Amino acid sequence: MDDHLRNKTGANNALFEETISKIAAVGIKPGMEVIRDLLRQLGNPHEKLPVIHVAGTNGKGSVSAMLERCLREAGYRTGMYTSPHMMYYNERFRVNGEMIGDDALMALLRDVESAVDKTEEALGQRPKEFEILTAMAFLWLYREKIDVLILETGMGGRYDATNVSDKPLLSIITSISKDHEAYLGDTLTLIAGEKAGIIKEGVSLITACSDPEALGVLRQEFAQVQKGAPEPRMYQVNELCKWTSKSLGLAGQEVDMEIPGHTYEALFLPLPGEYQCENLACVVMALAHLADEHSPLPKGKERLSEEALRNGLASVSWPCRLELVQDKPTVVLDGSHNPDGIRKSAVWLEAEREDYGQVILVMGMVEDKDRLSATGALDGLVSRVIITKPLSARAGQWQDLAEGFKSIPRSDVEFIEDCHEAVKKAISLADENDLVLCTGSFYLVGELRKNWEGAFI
Repeated sequence: MDDHLRNKTGANNALFEETISKIAAVGIKPGMEVIRDLLRQLGNPHEKLPVIHVAGTNGKGSVSAMLERCLREAGYRTGMYTSPHMMYYNERFRVNGEMIGDDALMALLRDVESAVDKTEEALGQRPKEFEILTAMAFLWLYREKIDVLILETGMGGRYDATNVSDKPLLSIITSISKDHEAYLGDTLTLIAGEKAGIIKEGVSLITACSDPEALGVLRQEFAQVQKGAPEPRMYQVNELCKWTSKSLGLAGQEVDMEIPGHTYEALFLPLPGEYQCENLACVVMALAHLADEHSPLPKGKERLSEEALRNGLASVSWPCRLELVQDKPTVVLDGSHNPDGIRKSAVWLEAEREDYGQVILVMGMVEDKDRLSATGALDGLVSRVIITKPLSARAGQWQDLAEGFKSIPRSDVEFIEDCHEAVKKAISLADENDLVLCTGSFYLVGELRKNWEGAFI
């Protein structure tokens, strides 16, 4: 990889990580006062950006990527801010699909640093890393004069640092399940209440939430926030949309999608897994809403044609979501990192299982996840397991992950702490028609993706 490409792909992330760790306060403290003051110090750039706000437990990254690609295909200059990153901080900041360069990222951090100091002086609190990154994103994307920002929340919604736009163009909440219970609550009611915090007065909501308990929370919040007004509307895609999927293996799928008033046949989506159809429904409904005669999207709503939808979807790329990185043997990286995500990937694996001989699982999961539920979804679908350690301070007793594999002989369960060595061992054990599936944590698959980095440049 030449120096130019290195500058585009985060070769200096070690320096950036070291610098931001010195600037930011340690830990996570939900709340809005600090981020609002930090943005005030920067001139409130977020108030000048048209935002589509995306929250949810699983799927929000895929929805953001699909939506951004379709809007870009329609001719809009797009910005996207997502988290976490797979390999490099640069991935979080994109304009028209292009990551911010290393030099620009460091300069942006320096621009925000003085505002961080002023916020600490004003409030007696120093901003946390995610607050600083979010402020950087708003400032950079405002300077870049984007037409629309696809903005993904971090963990929650109500007290998430991204939740500063008082009137986004549209709010989207994907599926809701248990995750980050220490911060969001240990019931779906509490978690849904946090996600529902992105609902704003006068702004329509699209959701893929189907759990009755969580959906009830969203509906109640939406009704209270809208104060009984007939517009805007709440769209629940599992009730309003119908879809069928034809798997194309790891190349993706063809989807027939029916929404109120229109049917799209054979949409090609290069993201495998039928669970992506629910995310796709959110995107198709969002584009239909934005193309409506009362669309809040800035200028040129006529651009949101079926051609833009088809071309955008066909060219979307979102790494580490059942991503094929090597053939013979087949090596797949999947960022599923909580029980619901693992279960959805397991459904894909069960449907595709007969195409492979052995399935060798390389798995690492942080300690604060429900490991037993996650591993239980894969138990019985895999031939061998290599347990490895995610590169996270939250890895804890990483070897305990093995306890969930009840049906696999102990002789076929191995422990290799270094994740790169773990995947090398898995590949060495595999024949050409075998599958090596790496999953359990973004920290794990993001690090592993560096083994194949040159193939994606």
